[in-house]
Amino acid sequence: MKKIIMLTTGGTIASQQGKDGLAPMVRGEAMVQMIPKLADLCEIEVREVMNLDSTNMQPEEWVQLAVAVAEALPECDGIVITHGTDTMAYTASALTWMLQNLRKPVILTGSQRPVEHPQTDGKQNIYDAFCAAAAGRPGVYIVFHGRILRGCSARKVCTENLDAFRSINEPDVGMVCDGQVTFDTESKFDQEAEFHLDTSLDTRVIYLQLYPGFEPEILETVIEKGYRGMILAGFGSGGVPFHHRNLLPAIEKAIQSGIRVIITTQCQQEGTNLNLYEVGIRAAKLGCISGETQTPEALITRLMWELGHIQ
Repeated sequence: MKKIIMLTTGGTIASQQGKDGLAPMVRGEAMVQMIPKLADLCEIEVREVMNLDSTNMQPEEWVQLAVAVAEALPECDGIVITHGTDTMAYTASALTWMLQNLRKPVILTGSQRPVEHPQTDGKQNIYDAFCAAAAGRPGVYIVFHGRILRGCSARKVCTENLDAFRSINEPDVGMVCDGQVTFDTESKFDQEAEFHLDTSLDTRVIYLQLYPGFEPEILETVIEKGYRGMILAGFGSGGVPFHHRNLLPAIEKAIQSGIRVIITTQCQQEGTNLNLYEVGIRAAKLGCISGETQTPEALITRLMWELGHIQ
């Protein structure tokens, strides 16, 4: 029987009604006891890492969680992390970069309804997450509503629907149905590389969504405030306006000052292409980097991680 360590961080799944609304209060051991069939699946150890609504999850908590994962990995066959849904995709992406060369599964899950709710989805999601962890496929994944999603390609797309997460610009990794785990894609990892923890982050990154009327002075302020990375969500395949409110001079100034500028798209599917329209080509010629098919969560966390390695 495999040993799976469950790390808890709070979130809706652990929430109860308080005087100011739902807040995480239920401990991990209590959640496990609510799912008796887990006892037949694997040996479980629960470790409480933090107890936060995921809206309050910050890069400092990503590092704390990554360290907890790294400490637990030698003692188990896989890890399940219970987490709030609102920023789960950010945490999953951040862990993807910080947990280098994973040789075991790290599965994040949560719920849209608290685990004590009569119609909770939490119990099933936890069970599915343990099934996926016991299956042994290395990597960081989100397991939710039966879907297995790669951590750095998942997004929360619904605020209430139980099927709340989607894989963006790539297929689901697999599914869990009635305890049976099926993988639809091949596992790709370097079998020779050793696992190591790398929590270097520079949070001086800003994400801005462009809109008609966006003023160039906003980008000037970003330069003045000392940011090192800027992600601009452009129009369509990554268009940046240069008519009336021309953003290109401010972008060029940002790049010349050492800021890494990435252009992504506001569209959820099919990604960025800066080589198609003049409004993208001009930005690319200045030195802007294409966000390609990555999600905003993946771009933000990866840029923080990459800048953390540059003095």
